[in-house]
Amino acid sequence: MSEEHPDPDLAFALQVTGFELATEPPAPGTPLARILAFASEHGYESLTDEHFDLARLGLL
Repeated sequence: MSEEHPDPDLAFALQVTGFELATEPPAPGTPLARILAFASEHGYESLTDEHFDLARLGLL
């Protein structure tokens, strides 16, 4: 790993599974960006499974 992570256990788990911890915001138009935009406007507590489905379909 090129960058040292403050949680070595998490860093190891990410490395073993082939994932990286993102340090930048998601690209606009992605499902995660849609979820974060909705949550910032309406609050994270208002998110439901349906919102995630809509975000994946590009309808959120």
